[in-house]
Amino acid sequence: MMWQTVRQNYKLPLFLGIGISVVAVLFSALFNKFSDQLSPFVSMMPAGMKAVVGDLAIGTTPEGWLSIELFPLVAMVGVVITAIILGAGVVGREEDSGTLELLLASRRTRVTIVLQKYAAMAGLLVIPPVLLCMTIALIGPLFDFHPNLTHVAGACVSLWFLGISFGSITFVTQAVTGRRGLAVGAGSLIFLAMYALSITAKLIESWKDYDVWSLIHYYNIPGTLMDGLDLGKLVVLICVSLVALGVAVIGFYRRDTGA
Repeated sequence: MMWQTVRQNYKLPLFLGIGISVVAVLFSALFNKFSDQLSPFVSMMPAGMKAVVGDLAIGTTPEGWLSIELFPLVAMVGVVITAIILGAGVVGREEDSGTLELLLASRRTRVTIVLQKYAAMAGLLVIPPVLLCMTIALIGPLFDFHPNLTHVAGACVSLWFLGISFGSITFVTQAVTGRRGLAVGAGSLIFLAMYALSITAKLIESWKDYDVWSLIHYYNIPGTLMDGLDLGKLVVLICVSLVALGVAVIGFYRRDTGA
């Protein structure tokens, strides 16, 4: 069942991964042309734009260059949107088509169904970060672009778990309520609220402490690219995902799927 779910849903994360990888190739190719020309624009860049796309001041290094727009915006938003769709769909698709009742009538328990569907979601979400990491590692040197690959891998791991965290939110919402549209809406609303909170925390000093309530804070970009993976922040994303999975198991086990 897990592999069947992967086969049914692999195109979205695969095409996203290819798209992000193309952008990564572009970033690799442009680094040596533009990184030395950023200094005049650092003081001119509005604070709001800096909060969204990253700090140009760190763009003179390969790791800092990746921290401008690619990881904090393009990759993050793409993976989170994909996670929200997959989280709501891996069980919701079965329920909407009526095949969930067939699964429940088989020898598989409800717990097994939830765990296998969740594992499929997590496996699908690893595709974009892996493609992104491989592209930077293999294509970057062709353009004399040599970031710290350990830090890049750490950022891709963080990206994966950020996706799993948001996917878990829609997964648990669908598993408990049985409403796919509600799950997508809830996940989207939470992501937008957390994204707005992260941006506001960067712009307003008095809001800085509230950033810890956003999952994006634990994604830790540019921190991971510049200094390496922060295991403490990664653990937070893992814990959020595991708690959501636990609630999904309990909620789906108790829910009347025929209602």
